[in-house]
Amino acid sequence: MDTGRLRRLTAAAAVLALAGVSAAPAALAPSHAAPASAAVVSRGATADRRFELTSTIDPTQPMHWLACRPIDYRIDPTDMPGGAIATVQHAMGVIAAQTGARFRYAGRTARTFDSTTHPSTPTIFIGFTDRTHDAGQTFGGPGGEIGVGGPAASWYSAGGRTVEGITFGRVLLSSRFKGPRAGAGVSWQALILHEVGHALDLAHRGGVTSIMHPELTASTPGRYTAAEVHALRQVLQTSGCDYGAWSRL
Repeated sequence: MDTGRLRRLTAAAAVLALAGVSAAPAALAPSHAAPASAAVVSRGATADRRFELTSTIDPTQPMHWLACRPIDYRIDPTDMPGGAIATVQHAMGVIAAQTGARFRYAGRTARTFDSTTHPSTPTIFIGFTDRTHDAGQTFGGPGGEIGVGGPAASWYSAGGRTVEGITFGRVLLSSRFKGPRAGAGVSWQALILHEVGHALDLAHRGGVTSIMHPELTASTPGRYTAAEVHALRQVLQTSGCDYGAWSRL
């Protein structure tokens, strides 16, 4: 490719989107409670806030993950609560079963939440924190978050062709969160599905019976709604993936 005609932009610095989830005061002990207004307002979303990042080619469409191959996910063991890897693997299995996409646990990572380096393959990075203040968020306590996540994308235009794609997603969870490992309600499963949903490009949406609602309550389901699955399938490109072009992002 003629690099003189290449225009390369990275979302890690320009349009990285983050969104948080809070636990409803009625559903969780005060030390973990937060009003919905504590959730981070995402940037780069569509007017109806269906997606965190939209296509540079067609802004009515979401940015895509290449999902013809399994999407890797890696876990940072720093501050990780006991049993967390199995909990994450279970939650990722729920996502795979609902969407038809495949996810592969690729092991542990030392990568931190604020890293902006694009990986060699599409990857979701999941970490934990026991800090009150981390990644620009306030975790725990009144008004605090229990998780944050979002996607990063990159694109370039050359020779009349634009190549784009989500290159990685990142999730940071409060290790001080207390809840059952699996199932619906104020659970780790629901929390992970919510934040990985953001990492996969979903914005806050739906009512209290939706995973992507910005509060966890007793009404939070343990799986995505049909509308959320439809949106995830829009995001996850499972055919016609050009990994060669993607590797140049």
